[in-house]
This record gives sequence, C-alpha cells and structure tokens, in this order.
Amino acid sequence: MNNPRLALRILLVLSLISAALSAIAYLGLALLMPTFDRVYSDNPTLLPDQMGVMWERMAAVPRLLYAVQGVMAVLSFVGCILMWNLRRSGYHAYAIAQLLLLLLPLLFLGKGYLGLGDLMLTALFLLVYYLLLRQLGIFSAAKEEPSDMGS
Repeated sequence: MNNPRLALRILLVLSLISAALSAIAYLGLALLMPTFDRVYSDNPTLLPDQMGVMWERMAAVPRLLYAVQGVMAVLSFVGCILMWNLRRSGYHAYAIAQLLLLLLPLLFLGKGYLGLGDLMLTALFLLVYYLLLRQLGIFSAAKEEPSDMGS
C-alpha cells in the first residue's frame, strides 16, 4: 500500500474493535462470574451439554486472570488511540499489553495455554505497526514525543 497512514488507520480500526470487545468480555467475566456461576449451579440443565462443559472450564479460570486481561485490553485500546495520534508511546503501550496478554494464561494456567496462532498474529501486528510508524517517521531519532508542557 502506498499510503502508510491509511494502512495504519485500517489496522488500528481492527485493533480498536478487538481491544474494545476484549475489554468488555474479560471485565464482564471478571465482574459477573459469581452471578453466572450461581445461576448455572442452581439450574444445571439451563445450558445444553456442550455449553455446560465450556462454562465449567471458563468458571475454573481464576477471576483475577480475566480482570488483568481486561486491564491489558484497555491498555491496548489506549495504545491504539495514541498510535492513531502518531505517538510513539502508543506503540509501546500496545506492545506491552499484547505481550502480557500472551503471557498471562501461561502464568495463571500453565504452559499448555500458549496459542501459536495468537503468537504469530501478535508478532505480525507488532511488526507491521512498527514498520508503518517508522515509515511515518515516528521511530526516527529526530522525532520525539510531543511535550504536554506549554511552550
């Protein structure tokens, strides 16, 4: 694509949507898990068999994991907004959030919870964001973060 700013904006829209939906899902699970669990425990036939099995697996995950993943999704969203405004700090916030989102399941659940597809997609997005931002001059030595101090 000849227009790096347009390519950046298209990718950022995808990332913003993903981060927003992830934040809602993870924070919703963290907050509502006890209520859902109580409703399901009181009515085990409420969900079909396969959904019941899936719910039991989700309920076995520590709520803290969902909460921290929700916070990382919010950080990813903030990073995208900063990148939209061509701020280098946005890339760093996004990268940290995405890498932690990969590592958190490993820390909480064990080594069997790293998805190769997730790893590859995260690496691809980080690389493409870096290349586009570098092409726009965001990572050049002369380009510094704008100061919030009045001048």
